[in-house]
Amino acid sequence: MKKMINKDYILRLAEQIGYELSILIGLRKRNRYQDELLTIDNLLLKYTGLTSRFINSLSDELLLQSLSPLGKMNVDTGLWIASLLKEEGAAYEGLGNSNESYYRYTKSLYLLLELLHQEHVGTDSTLYDDADELIQKLTDYALPAHIQQKLFRYYEQRGMYGRAENILFDLLEQYPSAKVLQEGHEFYQRLQKKSSIDLQLGDFSHEEVQEGIEQLQRFN
Repeated sequence: MKKMINKDYILRLAEQIGYELSILIGLRKRNRYQDELLTIDNLLLKYTGLTSRFINSLSDELLLQSLSPLGKMNVDTGLWIASLLKEEGAAYEGLGNSNESYYRYTKSLYLLLELLHQEHVGTDSTLYDDADELIQKLTDYALPAHIQQKLFRYYEQRGMYGRAENILFDLLEQYPSAKVLQEGHEFYQRLQKKSSIDLQLGDFSHEEVQEGIEQLQRFN
């Protein structure tokens, strides 16, 4: 029952946020980027009690901690911030400021991936579309380890095992650690228990699982 309540609540919250975002998109279509940024700051203050300046002064990890006083992210505040940071990134992109847009996009993606992991969100939710749009926008950038770790978990959660494996080995190449290596072993252990059909749906196979396990050995 609690999961269904959470699902319905997140759906209603997303609809409310969508209404506010439509106003922002309207401003952006008319190239009123500064007005959009001002409106975003007002919306952040209204719905979260925080300003854009303060939110963006925090590291991703510290921001998540501040939104998780009981160890779990506050859904309301987290989703408002993730959604509005995404729009703020789009406004800066319109202004030709790629540094500021990248910073907002990564912070938004970080929060959104954490929320999708923690909450029971239906597979038809537009939040997945938002996450995929952010991932696409960041395709040409080298993402920091803490974002890639959440992407690894996200792709496995969605059954995209081939993509998850790509992220895993990117992490091991760029940011090798015993923790990531252990997560890799646990990942393949979970995949070994999947049926051939499940793996095929995730662009994977039992043969590739075994190959992945063997590849992990060179990182030991």
